Amino acid sequence: MTDRRSILAARLVIVLFRAFEQAARHADLTIPQFRFMLMLRRGPRRASELAASSGIGRPTASALIGEMERRGLIYRRRDEADARAVELRLTEDGERRFARLDEALAGVFETHLPDAEREAILDGFAAMALFIDERGKRRPPPEPTD
Repeated sequence: MTDRRSILAARLVIVLFRAFEQAARHADLTIPQFRFMLMLRRGPRRASELAASSGIGRPTASALIGEMERRGLIYRRRDEADARAVELRLTEDGERRFARLDEALAGVFETHLPDAEREAILDGFAAMALFIDERGKRRPPPEPTD
């Protein structure tokens, strides 16, 4: 039987996601754009890597990348190790916009934290984030869905 706390946590993620979407819209970005930017902050990536890591198909990723490139958030550069390949990187404006939305999302999250449990909840989420990050390093990215 599923732990009731897991059900409540999953529902919480859905509620928070809606609040995050609103914050992103206010910053003139989307959550999928933010997700790509988050991956690009770790270093250059190929379009196929972004698509696979996000669980979307290449056509969807290409459209998203094209929009982000037109808006000056990312740029393309030849891969130094493989001249046939193209890497995507964040522009300076992309970095700034990412940082602003990152702060805004943290602010939205913090408005939902009860003062009495604030530290314990933040510690729990930080531990979960580290766990997910480490697990992601050991597992190949998922296959695109569309």
